[in-house]
Amino acid sequence: MKPYKAVLFDLFSTVALWRPDRVPLFEWRGKSSRSTMGNLRQTIEAELPDITFAAFVDGLALANEQLAARRAAEHREFSSLQRFTLALTNAGSPDSDETRRIATLLSLKHMDMLAAAVDIPPAHTAFLARMAAEYPLALVSNFDHGETARAILARDGAATFFDRIVISDEYGWRKPYPGIFTDTLAMLGIAPPDALYVGDSVADDVVGAKGAGLDVAWVNATDSALPASVPNADFVVRAIPELADVLLK
Repeated sequence: MKPYKAVLFDLFSTVALWRPDRVPLFEWRGKSSRSTMGNLRQTIEAELPDITFAAFVDGLALANEQLAARRAAEHREFSSLQRFTLALTNAGSPDSDETRRIATLLSLKHMDMLAAAVDIPPAHTAFLARMAAEYPLALVSNFDHGETARAILARDGAATFFDRIVISDEYGWRKPYPGIFTDTLAMLGIAPPDALYVGDSVADDVVGAKGAGLDVAWVNATDSALPASVPNADFVVRAIPELADVLLK
């Protein structure tokens, strides 16, 4: 095995796992889904009596499309506050400090629910503790609310394992932008060929890290196949503790 000098990890669906059953069912226009939307309705109706909840739902859907297009084209990150502010202005709320105040309330309520729906399994924490004794570790995550990402790591006892934590909300750019990988490695004093990146996303993690010059361990929990156009991962695992066999003595 190649002697790596540092290992970088993705956060969601890699270090931390989603528990969708913890998110309430939301019934809307004949469809049911797991969503925080139902819990945001009370805030919308209390704070914005002149805007219907339906207008907000449509405004948020449009904001998601608008920001997804820009993220894909530019690899720029847009914060949760920006997303909810755009949703409210799409729904007819003025571009004002009051709108941003309400967007902040919605963002924080949304993030509280997301944080409750994700955790870091004890097996992952134990693996990271062993890894931290052998390698410099960093976490590089696409997420639009850095404070929540850091709170999840601290709550579940994993924050101290990482020498650097880089969240796209705070960095300003998203994977697969190569700089988010290379700048993190520069903080560690490590060159890309000497590092391994561990993540679950084909586009963001496999393509992104390979494009930045790192080796990649792909977390493939569903036994999917990589598209033919994507470079092969150096390792493929279903969960991060499986890497102990190749990375730990």
